[in-house]
Amino acid sequence: MSKTKRDYYEVLGVPRTCTVTEIKKAYRKLAREYHPDVNNGNPDFEERFKEISEAYAVLSDDEKRDQYDKFGFSRNLFSEADLGDIFSEFGFGNIFSSFFESGFGGSRRRARSRGSDIEIAAEISFKESAFGIKKEIEYEVDKICLECDGSGASEEGSIEVCEVCSGTGQVRVTRQTLIGNVITASTCEKCSGSGKVIKDQCKKCHGQGYCNVKKKIKVDVPAGIHNGDRMRVTGKGNSLGRDSMAGDLYITVRVLQHPEFKRDNDDVISELKISFAQAALGFNTEVNTLDGIEKVRVKPGTQPETKILMRSRGFVQLNGYRRGNHIINIKVEIPTRLRRKEKELLADYAKIKKEKIG
Repeated sequence: MSKTKRDYYEVLGVPRTCTVTEIKKAYRKLAREYHPDVNNGNPDFEERFKEISEAYAVLSDDEKRDQYDKFGFSRNLFSEADLGDIFSEFGFGNIFSSFFESGFGGSRRRARSRGSDIEIAAEISFKESAFGIKKEIEYEVDKICLECDGSGASEEGSIEVCEVCSGTGQVRVTRQTLIGNVITASTCEKCSGSGKVIKDQCKKCHGQGYCNVKKKIKVDVPAGIHNGDRMRVTGKGNSLGRDSMAGDLYITVRVLQHPEFKRDNDDVISELKISFAQAALGFNTEVNTLDGIEKVRVKPGTQPETKILMRSRGFVQLNGYRRGNHIINIKVEIPTRLRRKEKELLADYAKIKKEKIG
């Protein structure tokens, strides 16, 4: 919350003589404009949305509005617990249930339903898995309908208390048994446990309170992540409407293969193919690493399967800062076809070494 608060009427853009209906209308318009899901989590819009929501929470409540009109901000209209409750939905709070729950079935609060989790996969390159990346991911998700603010109704007046369960969401049945009366409770079939019945459904979400949309989200893929690792983004899964909590988003990371490199824990493994002459006489060359092209020295007399160690050129340790190494495996290639001159030179070499050939 901003430390310097603006007048609640000014925040919603309504006069002090406005009706509750006008307050709700103004709130709906502003909430759609500044809702975080519409603005890709822009922090400026998030703060504005919080400000709008708090103003609505006060002015839509007769008692709080009366206190505000008389005392302004000099009297605390919310306890810290209340404020925490207001902004637990959408990543900030249960704003909608705070506003309307008392109107549907009394003060008894039912446990909030929870939307399902979403499982998706995201591909990243070998180098991105080494150093991490901020990656934008698009996926489909059931989000609260902005047309009806997740209520499922075309307008608030079309939501009524369920006459079957009297807003409790449960139906109690008393049966006489040999041991006496037994009371059982079951979910109300008429309202599906919500305690509310919608007379006129929202045309956009058809009364569900949520719509399936394509959403883009930017996630921080940490350096050192492995192929198949899962990342969890809390509260970015499916929603079931106003009175629900959103599920979570799980992202399985798929690391694409590199044409030259392999991974061994935090080390990078590659091969360098050299000739018999290069192995015997040594030479300077350039190799590709995660950090770019670097020079290496192959020493004279290098044997097959010799390893060249390049320190701190591997993967960044997951949730750490140290880096693994880059290990180059030397492969000495034996030619399968030789020209006459090459054969003669090798024969002279074998003769000097007194080696049997042919």
